[in-house]
Amino acid sequence: MNASPLVTVVMSAYNASGTIDLALRSILTQTYQDWELIVVDDGSTDRTAERVMQVKDPRVRFIQEPSGNMGLASRLNQCMRLAKGQYVARMDADDVSYPRRLERQVRFLEAHRDIDLLGTGAVIFKGEGEIISCYPTASSHETVCRRPWWGFPLAHPTWMGKRAWFLAHPYSDQDSRCEDQALLLQSFSHSRFAALEEVLLGYRMTEIKAGKLGRGRLNYCRRLLARVQDCSSLRWAMMGVGVHSVAFARDVVLQLGRTVGSGSHRSWGSVGQAERDQWQSVWTGLSLDPSVLTQTHVQHAPD
Repeated sequence: MNASPLVTVVMSAYNASGTIDLALRSILTQTYQDWELIVVDDGSTDRTAERVMQVKDPRVRFIQEPSGNMGLASRLNQCMRLAKGQYVARMDADDVSYPRRLERQVRFLEAHRDIDLLGTGAVIFKGEGEIISCYPTASSHETVCRRPWWGFPLAHPTWMGKRAWFLAHPYSDQDSRCEDQALLLQSFSHSRFAALEEVLLGYRMTEIKAGKLGRGRLNYCRRLLARVQDCSSLRWAMMGVGVHSVAFARDVVLQLGRTVGSGSHRSWGSVGQAERDQWQSVWTGLSLDPSVLTQTHVQHAPD
């Protein structure tokens, strides 16, 4: 095992026994191999720990915490403190990384040393790989930060950034359901963001209750209001409160129609045939090869 890998992949898992196998396989089969993976079990009550402990690759570090369910922000901050890599990549326990994800992101960050945080394109799926849509992505810092009062089109599980940046900008436990967006809001004025337009992650969509979505919107609006210092920031805050109030009303209507989760993607991007074919190839390849979890580390060189 490399004592100082270039990349640390961090994953917080809570009751993810039904999805974490696929997420782990998608990291183990990356074309880029100079990484470590830290998985923190955030007080799961199912078989999540059993699923992770079957992995034989020594680059995977599994941490079980007796303190119970502390939440995503707390566990990610813990992972950042434990990370050894120069870069840290986010990964959720129910998502799927494409095989070249780490390779593409490392190559970009090594060539653009001014960038602190890099996202990628993502397809949104549900169930057993049923593709829904594409997550909206903006490529440059200026386009990512064009409408901070609405949010930042940078899908959280696609992030890879400098470990030093994450340590300097920790997640807040006060930003439940908007940890990522609040972090971007707090840091965008003195950071540099970018995103690869290439789709490199499958983002699992699950049914989310309107109340939980509303909590995230409320917390984000609270952050906007806390930043008010002049007329410009006041205008941003008022615009944010307005659009998020309308969005919350839409979420409630969708839930009443039993479509929250399946219908809330309607304003997102359509998926072309090439993206569908690529996703199907990734999904099928990972689904048909469960043995990778119990194999020892084998170096895979990029084509």
